[in-house]
Amino acid sequence: MDTSEDRLTILERATLLHDATLRRHGEMLDQLGDARVRHTDHMAHLEILMAQQLANQTALRDIIERLTQRQDNHEAVMLRLAQTLDAIKDMLDRGNGH
Repeated sequence: MDTSEDRLTILERATLLHDATLRRHGEMLDQLGDARVRHTDHMAHLEILMAQQLANQTALRDIIERLTQRQDNHEAVMLRLAQTLDAIKDMLDRGNGH
């Protein structure tokens, strides 16, 4: 049979288990709160990185556009130089008329 002493021991153990469970749940809630703060910080950092990435992409598009224009200009200059060289070669092939 259960004596009052046995019942008290069971009650004490149940109380200790309950207290330990409450402490553990409190720790888990604290960890969850800390994790949420870290998550919020990480998301803010990612938003900054995304904005920087967008700015970098815009700058790269501008650079590509300028380089394309320079390439087009370069090709036009090279074409004119080739035409000039052909004209010079043609004049040399004809001689100076003497």
